[in-house]
Amino acid sequence: MFNKLSLSLQDAKQLADNAQAIALRMKLPVSIAVVDASTYLQALLRMDGAPLMSAEGAFDKARSSAEGGHPTTFFEKPLNEGRYSMVRLPHVAIEGGVPVLLEGQCVGAVGVAGAPPHLDSKIAEEAIATFLEMYGAAK
Repeated sequence: MFNKLSLSLQDAKQLADNAQAIALRMKLPVSIAVVDASTYLQALLRMDGAPLMSAEGAFDKARSSAEGGHPTTFFEKPLNEGRYSMVRLPHVAIEGGVPVLLEGQCVGAVGVAGAPPHLDSKIAEEAIATFLEMYGAAK
């Protein structure tokens, strides 16, 4: 039998709050999605001024990252090189989805959309790093 760690609702809220604070500091109106280990949505924020379609994009990025256990850039490069077809990928594989890794397990992911993709990733990565620092300090 396996035990699988997963983000709690409180964890998802904290990750979303972290990402929003970073996006505000960067003056980037984005959407932020957090999924748990099951890849289902736990938190979604669409900041004022974020593109309408960014909400679904953020969810797709988070879900892709959680399903694969890697940042979405891991899937984007082979796709751009023609090694995968979109038919084989369940969700969008564009930069901006980052897994939350804890004790060697993917416990969920953060997806950010609405800014240039490298900045979407930066927001997600910083939000997760802050969360993991807080999590480590709470243990």
